[in-house]
Amino acid sequence: MKVGITGGYGFIGYHTYYNLKFTTDWDIVRLNKDFYNDERIKDCDWIIHLAGVNRGSGDELYKQNIDLTQLLLDSVKSGCNIIFSSSTHAELNTTYGLCKAECEQMIQNWCQQYGGKFYNLRIPNVFGAFCKPNYNSFVTTMCYKVCKSESVEITKDNDINLVYVKDVVQQFKNCINNDKYEFNSTTISIRQILKKLQYYKDVYFNDAKIPNLNSDFDRNLFNTFISYLDEKDRLLSTELHKDERGSLFELLRTDSSEGQIFFSTTNPNYVRGQHFHMTKFERFCVIEGEAKIRMRKMGSKKVTEYYVSGEDIKLFDTPVMYTHNIENIGKDKMVAVFWVSKLLDENDVDTYWENV
Repeated sequence: MKVGITGGYGFIGYHTYYNLKFTTDWDIVRLNKDFYNDERIKDCDWIIHLAGVNRGSGDELYKQNIDLTQLLLDSVKSGCNIIFSSSTHAELNTTYGLCKAECEQMIQNWCQQYGGKFYNLRIPNVFGAFCKPNYNSFVTTMCYKVCKSESVEITKDNDINLVYVKDVVQQFKNCINNDKYEFNSTTISIRQILKKLQYYKDVYFNDAKIPNLNSDFDRNLFNTFISYLDEKDRLLSTELHKDERGSLFELLRTDSSEGQIFFSTTNPNYVRGQHFHMTKFERFCVIEGEAKIRMRKMGSKKVTEYYVSGEDIKLFDTPVMYTHNIENIGKDKMVAVFWVSKLLDENDVDTYWENV
């Protein structure tokens, strides 16, 4: 099956092309804004019609969109199925909305006459990575400006319905697969978006922490935000601690309760640990070398030992009130990853030194 994408080099077209290319076995035809001059369009069984004009004077804007739609209908083969990327603006009495509504009717009439399926998708405001800033997406513009430490002025705050670009592409696929399509949009105010982005910047830039991302929307917004980072900001610094035992550095910290991740090296015959916790627990994972983990319940003399190595990856969780250590018993450097269930609090370290 051959699926053509008009406007295939635009924001939604970019995501649509790569998503379909790598998640389906369809033959994907990526068409530019001059799609009507491309002979490949005549062989398409499906067209996802994204090409359109959303900037310009009223009469010009109207005419260009109508002309593009007519050029599409004159170019495709009889029986071609068409998915039209319309807009919720089609419900409004504006120049852009009226031309979108007329384009919808034109395609519907053509499909009824020539036997193709017609899916009319009135898409809400779309956000996602690599959209052009200072154009027609306030989310993109805000992401760009916050990343650049530029001021953002909100002249009028409104609630906006937003949908992530990957969800839009999924609805295209649902149409082609004859499945139900429905946009799961998120309603949020412009000021709330800006607040989230400023929080992301403070946490990520200043502390190299992953922000608190409690929902799909938050994760998608953060992915959008970091897509506008300068290349020079891609490398984040972390402090490397060294002593005779080896080295230790923090790999990951979240701005929530998910804890911290450390990466360490330990020289042969050296021991780490010799402490216990009352409220947090740790997970050990030796990924290179050999080690012996020991633990003892506080108040008990019984010591339990576990042999671990990078040749047979095991995960080990230390329960509370068990003092524990880990010793490199191999001949080479040991490499381990540690996860701690609670962020370090200088006022409540919850680490108490006690030999196993």
